[in-house]
Amino acid sequence: MKPIRATAAASLCLSLLACTPPPPPKAPDPPPPPPVPVDGTYRGTSTRFQADGRHCPHPGVFMLGVWKGRFDYRWDYRTYVDSTIEPDGTIHGEAPGITLRGRRTGKRIEGDVTNGFCGLHFTAVRRGP
Repeated sequence: MKPIRATAAASLCLSLLACTPPPPPKAPDPPPPPPVPVDGTYRGTSTRFQADGRHCPHPGVFMLGVWKGRFDYRWDYRTYVDSTIEPDGTIHGEAPGITLRGRRTGKRIEGDVTNGFCGLHFTAVRRGP
């Protein structure tokens, strides 16, 4: 008689397990925040990190207008560095003898501009939404 009891007990346990409700579904992940637009007005400051001559541009407060991921960084009163913000956030630009390298993270862009003798580090923040 023992085998019948064991079989009955096992059948009862399996029946009870089949009747338990399934666990609740996992809550969906929240949607990612919307991307911060690249285009807009950025305001910031620059500082010198290299000045091997008297002709180096002056650091200070500046403003950038970014349109379609592009902007012109003013090196001196007559020279602008044509620059691009790539979709991955890298920034690069060039003018004759001048290079610009940087990174965009959210509303902030940061980078370095140099001609080998003079160098400026800049940081700017996008204003508005």
